[in-house]
Amino acid sequence: MVRFEDVAAQYGRGPEVLTGLTFELAPGSFHFLTGPSGAGKSTLLRLLYLALRPIRGTIELFERDVARIARRELPALRRRIGVVFQDFRLIGHLSTLDNVALPLRVAGAKEGQVRNHVAELLAWVGLADHLEDLPSTLSGGQQQRVAIARAVIGRPSLLLADEPTGNVDDRIAMRLMYLFEELNKMGTTVLIATHNDGLVARFPHPQLHLEDGRLYRVPGRPRAAKVRANG
Repeated sequence: MVRFEDVAAQYGRGPEVLTGLTFELAPGSFHFLTGPSGAGKSTLLRLLYLALRPIRGTIELFERDVARIARRELPALRRRIGVVFQDFRLIGHLSTLDNVALPLRVAGAKEGQVRNHVAELLAWVGLADHLEDLPSTLSGGQQQRVAIARAVIGRPSLLLADEPTGNVDDRIAMRLMYLFEELNKMGTTVLIATHNDGLVARFPHPQLHLEDGRLYRVPGRPRAAKVRANG
């Protein structure tokens, strides 16, 4: 699913944010991405969803070297990746339902199926009464749940989530984690960046831990994917 080989990243002419990253994520695995603030977790996610190019090394997604993928092929590749951003990135003039439905509509799903599926998922994340609300009328935690629903609605092959439980209470955080685990059971590879040690302890999946720009492995459940990490 994912392979990094000696990957490094930087912004502009600044110092390397990440250096020498070598690891693999097998299809259907579930990992936490941990590390202190500024360790490079968001940068690693940006590399994975093709928003940032490495300054050296090889990145493979879905058994393809991303450096060799033609620009015209990138949209189709990105549609296989669900992303939960820290800043949500909801479309301001679209309702909750329409924001979440967007990936399905882009993929050409039938409208009746779209509305039923989206309404069911929004009920699961506690937003059944907000289907027609605009993002500006929602709280930060509600916007976060909309962003998560949009990321998972199409059952992506790879789900990347940057602090997905950071603005919600413990009850909703547990419900979201169960949603991620159910998606994982259906075959989606999941990588969640988080500072929440309690969450990591309660769901003991393997960790990829970033420290000083380097990646280290913290083992978890035996059923998780094969991982190679420097350190």
